[in-house]
Amino acid sequence: MSKNQSQTQLPGNKLTVPEVIEYCKNDMGITFNLMDEQNAAEFLCKNNYFFRLKQYAEIATEKTKKGKYVGIDFAHLVELSTIDMFFRKLMLKMTIDFEHNLKVKLVNECQSNPADNGFQVVKFFLNANPRIRSAVSNATNNNITFYNKQAFDKYEGYHSVWSLVELLSFSEFIDFYEFYYDYFRLKCEYTQHFDSIRRLRNACAHNACLLCSFKPVQWFYFDVETSMELVEANIGISSGTITSMMKVPVLNDFAVMLSNYSRLISSERVKSYTFKELKDFFEDRMIYHKEYFDGNTEVKNAYQFGKKVLEYYSAL
Repeated sequence: MSKNQSQTQLPGNKLTVPEVIEYCKNDMGITFNLMDEQNAAEFLCKNNYFFRLKQYAEIATEKTKKGKYVGIDFAHLVELSTIDMFFRKLMLKMTIDFEHNLKVKLVNECQSNPADNGFQVVKFFLNANPRIRSAVSNATNNNITFYNKQAFDKYEGYHSVWSLVELLSFSEFIDFYEFYYDYFRLKCEYTQHFDSIRRLRNACAHNACLLCSFKPVQWFYFDVETSMELVEANIGISSGTITSMMKVPVLNDFAVMLSNYSRLISSERVKSYTFKELKDFFEDRMIYHKEYFDGNTEVKNAYQFGKKVLEYYSAL
């Protein structure tokens, strides 16, 4: 260890798995009643690591004066992490469907637009976004086009709408989508909701923990239009509760995702299958150990909100 490293105050210590177990018991107040220490240690060695699991302890509704969690068992963390894994996969699948559908919509718009030759709008977009232009210019050497490089070679240096959409990240594509409709002064619905979908997609793609807190974030700018839509739909939840739930980022983004998916996915077969898969998850695996959270009002309310929202949008 260097002199600078030894003098730096680090935010934590490296712990072995047995030390993690002791830390959970002595420092965090986590119990091992539903999952014993041996199985917990095995889980940490084979399935997940403590930094991720620790985030799920934030579901606790109470802490002691010394900062220890009350009512949290190690099995709660394992169960939430497992549910979260399946939830992320479903959400990522939906956002990929959504991205593809928007690309099809935009390319069709270009093909039927007599004012668009397919190239000029791309030139203006890239000139207005030098960072994206730089990324696109290097795209033929990155992993995105590794398997189909030949399809892009002739467009290098002068991309079209239909070639550009294949090279952009989801965030960049949303920027281009909005730019296109603004450039040609075309009516473009729903784009005000895309930030929520972008945020959810990126969180899923980067394997972030989504279900680690259901506490409303007061400064969070939730989607007011989707919130009002749910209030007017009379889904069986009071308007005050809907507003409170929409201040939980993951619940807001989930509701916005379902609202836009139900309206913008063109294939009824894909939409029907996806909603069935999601409803099966809510009614089966998600509540496999529902007794773990009987005493946790925030978890139960979040589940009921998500289920009601899913029931509403899947029926549209």
